[in-house]
Amino acid sequence: MIHPASQTNPLTPSSDPHVFYMSHARSPLTVGRHKKNSSDVALEQFHAHLCGDIMQLTDHDGEECPGFLDVRMAVGADWMNVLKQALAACRVFVPVYNSRYFTSEWCGKEWYAFERRQQHLRERPHTGTAIVPVLWVGVQYLRDLPPVAAKVQYNHSGLGKDYLESGLYGLRQAGRHGKYRSSVWALAQTIVKVAQQTSLKPCDVDLFRDLRNAFEGK
Repeated sequence: MIHPASQTNPLTPSSDPHVFYMSHARSPLTVGRHKKNSSDVALEQFHAHLCGDIMQLTDHDGEECPGFLDVRMAVGADWMNVLKQALAACRVFVPVYNSRYFTSEWCGKEWYAFERRQQHLRERPHTGTAIVPVLWVGVQYLRDLPPVAAKVQYNHSGLGKDYLESGLYGLRQAGRHGKYRSSVWALAQTIVKVAQQTSLKPCDVDLFRDLRNAFEGK
């Protein structure tokens, strides 16, 4: 469960193996046939840092990673089912905003799936969304957000101006590792807080049978 701030809706290892689901658009560029793009490597390292911080903020048992991240390149039936199962069980949805995130059809479907789950399974009157966006690049590269994203708070003003202007990837590229790590820690705290405060239970994957792109028609 999450502690010590709230015992209202605790996480348990058996029912909530994933505290969050990281939704992201990978770069189409590769370095060599079997090597990952440096931005994708940075994304996986960010995910590892975020998971490590959440492990310190909670008593998650660590049998499964507290944050789900799709690192498979091949698309198939099993792959799709794994993603849907994670979307059906995670407590918080963490979209990673960059210039291509909102042009990704699958990212739009992930968002649609999680929002549908929120609308169907919220137990109490509105307690806020369980979506915590992350700025991978500065806000100046994120103009004309689709309506579903524009209504979700993404600037995390407590992280400061540098985070808003550069994003996490920009901070890394500029060698500002102290600011980068303090921003990741703050985001981990936000994710834990949101997981505590929202009342989102797992759903049946059948709810995701007819997904559409939530970003279309913006």
